[in-house]
Amino acid sequence: MSEAKKSFMQQLDEWTDATVIMPLIDPNHEDNFDVVAEDVKKAIREKTLESYKNGLKAGAAKPARKAWKR
Repeated sequence: MSEAKKSFMQQLDEWTDATVIMPLIDPNHEDNFDVVAEDVKKAIREKTLESYKNGLKAGAAKPARKAWKR
């Protein structure tokens, strides 16, 4: 059986662990912490921009119109 599709938040948690948390705590990167931190910041900016663009494509939710009562 195939694995159930993961929710956006589950995917985001996995991305955060792999792209943000693990590189920052990896002892192999201690000497290059500033470089790793810059890479993490860049990845966060790219993910944020991707999310913003996806939101634009989806269109903003519009409030329901209220009917005029006389």
